Order: sequence, then C-alpha cells, then structure tokens
Amino acid sequence: MSTSPELIETTSDELLDQVSANVMMMGRLFVAQCERAHPALLVDGPRLLLLRALSESGEKRAGELARLLGIKAPATSSLIESLEAEGLVLRSGDAHDRRVAIISITDEGARTLQDAMAPRRELARRLLSSLPEEDVATLVRIQRSLVATMTDMGR
Repeated sequence: MSTSPELIETTSDELLDQVSANVMMMGRLFVAQCERAHPALLVDGPRLLLLRALSESGEKRAGELARLLGIKAPATSSLIESLEAEGLVLRSGDAHDRRVAIISITDEGARTLQDAMAPRRELARRLLSSLPEEDVATLVRIQRSLVATMTDMGR
C-alpha cells in the first residue's frame, strides 16, 4: 500500500525535516553506542553493510553492490579489495563476461559478520524492549519499505 502523492505534497517541511534528522541521528547514536560498548568491533559501517548484503542475497556484481549500498563504484571497489585481502569476500570472474567480477562472502566473512552483528543485535534488543511488539513489527515494515524505495530510486 503506497501513500498518495497528494498526501506527501501536503506534509509540512518541518515534519519532513524531522524525519530526515531523526534518521541521521538514530544512525549516528546507534553506531556510537555500539562503539562505546564494544570498542574493538571487527567490522564497521559500509564494510558491514557489504558483507550483510552478500550474506542476505548471495553473490553480486560490484555495480549491484554499489547500488545496494548507495555508494560510488570506486568506493565499492576499495571496500571489496580490503575485504578480499582479509579473506572475507571472494572475487571471481563472470563466465559470460570476463570484464565483470562476481563478489561472494567467504565462510570467514560469514563468521565475521555474525560476530559483528551480535553487539548490534543486543543493542537493538535493549532499545526495542520498551516498545510493544506490534510497534516493532510496524517499524521494521516501514524501514523495509523505505529501504526498498530508496534502492529503487538509485536505478
């Protein structure tokens, strides 16, 4: 179910600014809380998102990863090279197009991802424990919808 364009057009600038600021602030505070509780996190930021994308959706071309992460191709290449050097991802050739590299997560990458997600999962559990289960389900549904919309906008 999508929202009508008319409803969005009548949403106040103040409310839209609040949504934008809240999203940015929640992201920054979440990362800060994780780092404070676990200063030696193994994987952070875009590296974590890249591993998660590969874990959830399987192997991807570098360009697909760039689009999914909302970053430029050179930044994606740098992330891939770094993670490949650590043995967390594997780069292989495309059987149909030798110019294209296919990126997949390694077993070590999957273990590292699980280890990196544990403190984030615990923080999310603590944060969401004060909300009713229905609100948590609604929040997740809204987040998924917004992520899908933003991903589609990048195409």
